[in-house]
This record gives sequence, structure tokens and C-alpha cells, in this order.
Amino acid sequence: MLACIADRQTKADIAWSLPHAIRKTAGDFEFDTLRQLPKSKWAEVLGSSRHRLATEMGRLLPAAVRHIGDRYGGDASRIWADGSSGAAVARRFLAFDGVGPKIANMAVNILIRDFDVALATPMPDIAVDTHVLRVFERLGLLGRLEHSELRSTRSKQQHRLQLRARELNPDWPGELDWPAWFVGRSWCHARRSPECDQCKMQSVCARVGVTSNATAGT
Repeated sequence: MLACIADRQTKADIAWSLPHAIRKTAGDFEFDTLRQLPKSKWAEVLGSSRHRLATEMGRLLPAAVRHIGDRYGGDASRIWADGSSGAAVARRFLAFDGVGPKIANMAVNILIRDFDVALATPMPDIAVDTHVLRVFERLGLLGRLEHSELRSTRSKQQHRLQLRARELNPDWPGELDWPAWFVGRSWCHARRSPECDQCKMQSVCARVGVTSNATAGT
């Protein structure tokens, strides 16, 4: 839960190493220890984390601990209790300060994919970020909206991507999340030449908007 909240405007490695750093500073990872951890200790961990939003995380992470205590009796696993649907768990994640649709869907997809948590339908949507959106567009899975002068274009395109993922994989749209993110982070770069010859999708990619002749090592 804490890593998911922290996974914004920073490298994933920084966000997902924070729980370990908190454990080291606190001495253990018991709920009562975290709930009683003073602000100075949170500030110590976050100040050395290189997180771009360290100050904001110093507010959001203790607030998450308090919410787990107040709403779930100190047991975060009750968020994804047996019999819950993916949609219900995403809704519960949205109740945390600092969690929007992207993080909520990402968190549920991680629970299913990496922790083997069995949830009922409906399953979570794809978590839309810049990597995922770029890969969907370049693969030709989602047509671009060119009228970029309209303020609503980005949010509209994000919603279109979620609907497209539901079309492609209606049983679990969020299953497309990690593969698209991994392709975008690894090869399908935005600010430098994409490494098309290294990408696992090269044989089926339409390369929409890709103008460079990517070669190995670029």
C-alpha cells in the first residue's frame, strides 16, 4: 500500500524501496510501530529517499497508516478480502489520500499478478500512464487525437485507452498494463530514439509516430 502511494512522479525503484527503508528506520514493520512512528522518522526516511515528492509523501504515507487503522483495524489485507471483486478493491484504494484511478488500478493488478490474490469480476482496468499510452498509440492499438489544442484531449485519450483495453481483453483489462509499461520503459522511449530492433513487439508494431531509424545501442 505504501509503495503504491509513493509510486508517482519518481522512479519505480525509489517508490518500491521505501517500505524496506521504513522498516529499517522503524525497527520492524508491525502496524502499531508504523502508527506510532514520529514525524521526524518519516522525514528521515523520505529525506534520504530521493523521492521528488518527499514532503508530500511525509503527509500521505502516515495518513495511509491511519486509514488502515481506522477503516481496516490495522490489517491492510482486508482491503482485498476474500470474495471481493477487482472493481471493489480499486474503489477501496481510491479512498486513500493521494490515490487516483491510475494507482488504484495498478495496485489491484499487482495484487492479482504478483501476489496471486484471487478476486472476482469485474476486474480492474488498465493503469494509464505515459509509457502505456505511448505504446498503445505506437503499436496502432489506439488512434491518436490530433486536436491537441483542446484542454480535454489528454484525459479523453486516457479514457479511450481504458475502453480499448476492455475491448482487447474484457475478462481482465488490467492484464495489459505491465507488458505495455515494460515495453515503454525498456525500448519504446519518448525523449530519445526508441530501440525498435530490441523491442519484443517489433514484428507487429505499426510504429505510429516513430520517425527515427532506431538501431542497437541508440
